Amino acid sequence: MMSDLTPIFRKYVAVIDDARNEQNGIDDHVERKQEDFGNSNETCEMFRDSFIKECARLLKFLVELNKVIKQIEKNYLDDFNMSDAEKDEFDMECRLQIQQYFKKFEFLENYEMERHNLSLKRFQSKSHRWSKILSNKNDNTKHVIHPQDIENGVYEFRLGVLRCLNLWIKYVSSKFTTIQQERLILENKMNFNSTPMPTLSNNADDFSADAIDISVSQSAPVETVQDEVKHYEETISKLTQEQLQVLETEHSELLNQKNEQLKKVETINKTILDIVNIQNELSNHLTVQSQNINLMLNNQDDIELNIKKGNKELRKAKRAAGRTAKMTTYGAIIMGVFILFLDYVG
Repeated sequence: MMSDLTPIFRKYVAVIDDARNEQNGIDDHVERKQEDFGNSNETCEMFRDSFIKECARLLKFLVELNKVIKQIEKNYLDDFNMSDAEKDEFDMECRLQIQQYFKKFEFLENYEMERHNLSLKRFQSKSHRWSKILSNKNDNTKHVIHPQDIENGVYEFRLGVLRCLNLWIKYVSSKFTTIQQERLILENKMNFNSTPMPTLSNNADDFSADAIDISVSQSAPVETVQDEVKHYEETISKLTQEQLQVLETEHSELLNQKNEQLKKVETINKTILDIVNIQNELSNHLTVQSQNINLMLNNQDDIELNIKKGNKELRKAKRAAGRTAKMTTYGAIIMGVFILFLDYVG
């Protein structure tokens, strides 16, 4: 009758498992130290760039330009302190500076987008390594933050910095546009006031030679208001009733013409303000839309990354299960042969 060797078999299996677990623990400890050292260096070097410094420089330039605009605004709107040539030169310089700052902002925005996408691809290519490290850390009851979460936090922070710069650029640009509009309004008013008076009728039948010689435009300069009133009364007394009617008609036509010009100027100013408001609204709307699109793209990248990571983990689990099944089968066969050998020897 065959003896019961099950207790001996269980002892052998326990000894083999203990030795294997001890060796795996030593190997995992050494490998974990090496990977922690390499990954800590990689995480530290991940954000070593001059993005924040460049953003700080751009913000400093915008603040300085805003100060310059505020300081020069009073002289800019005064014709006695600045000439038209100086104002045009200031407009050109300020416009060029704003364009350069906007290009710098676009460069920083594109750089951050490319850096974030490159970091996501790097995590995607090394996802198995990070998952192994995090699983070991969690087994040791240590709170660990995934490097991808750190990257997402840094990316959100930098997006906030870019939004702040965008608001500053819009504010400085709107300030510059406002003083340009005020200058345009003042110039239109001056042009309206300096419009030459229409000449009186040249018909010889309406005015005599004596009346033309003593007209107000050709009269001698007066020194006091009383002299001016006296001169005006003398001039009116020498004109005929028909001439007075003609002057009154021309005066009414001139007033109507000036009123029409004033209405046109007001309409133009209102149109300019409406255009500027629409431009600002469109700019804000486009900014919000671009931010929403960026968030959607980021969410899509995260979803794709999680799906690929899940597929890799699933394939890894399948391979591990297959290896475990094979090892179990081979172990059972070996143990069976070993038991038969012991039984044969016994």
